[in-house]
Amino acid sequence: MIKFGFQSSKYNNLTLEQELQFSDNNKIDFFDVFFDDYHPDDIKNVALPETFTVHLPGGFAKFPQSEQLKYIDFINRCSPKTVTCHFCDFSLESLEFLCRNINNSKLCIENTPPDWNENCSKNYLDFMKAANEFASQKGLKVYATFDTGHAKVAGHEPVSYLKQLIENEIDIFTVHLHDNDGIQDSHRPAGSVYNGINFAAILEILNSINHDIYAVIEHWNNNYNALEYLTSL
Repeated sequence: MIKFGFQSSKYNNLTLEQELQFSDNNKIDFFDVFFDDYHPDDIKNVALPETFTVHLPGGFAKFPQSEQLKYIDFINRCSPKTVTCHFCDFSLESLEFLCRNINNSKLCIENTPPDWNENCSKNYLDFMKAANEFASQKGLKVYATFDTGHAKVAGHEPVSYLKQLIENEIDIFTVHLHDNDGIQDSHRPAGSVYNGINFAAILEILNSINHDIYAVIEHWNNNYNALEYLTSL
C-alpha cells in the first residue's frame, strides 16, 4: 500500500512545527524529516507524528562516526519507519556501520545524480546488487529509496528503471516523487511538467509491491496540488 507524505524543507520559510501542522491539516499519511537544515539536537522538543521517516543529510557517509552516532541515537529513540541516505558517497563499510547501529528502522539507500559512486565507481543498480550480497554475507539487510526525479536527470526513463530495480530484487520501501526537465534536478511537482514522468505507471508498479511504500512528495512548493494529482491517478 502506498502511503503519501510531505517532507520538511529549508526552502519554504516554515518552521518544522508549521510544516507538521500543514501535513496534519491535509491528513497526510506520514511525514519525512529531512535533516538538510538542522541537527537532531534542534528538534528534540518537537512532537513528531507517530508515523514518520528520516532523510539523512547529503554527504552523511563522510561524517565522522562520532557525528553519525548523534543521528543514529535520534533514530533509535524515535523509531522512524525508514532512514534514507544518498548512495553517491556510500561505501560498504559505512553501510555495515549504519546497519549494525540502527535498531528498528529500515536503512534505505537512494539513487542520486550523477549515477556513480565515488568510492567504488559503480552505478546505483550495480552498487545495490553488491550491497545486497555484502549485507547477506554479514547477516544484515539493506533497502532502497527510489527517487523518480533523480532517475530522470541521471538519464534513465523512470518507469523502466523502477522495473529494472525490482527485477534485480532491489527492495524498495521509500520513494521520492518529483519531476524535472531531464537536465537540472529542479524538484518540480508531480504533474506539473509537460510530457513529464508517467506517475500513474510508477504508482501502479509500487502498488504491486506487497508491503507499505512510503512515498514522499519531495519538492518545495505546491505540495497540496501534487498530493491531489497523485491521489487522483
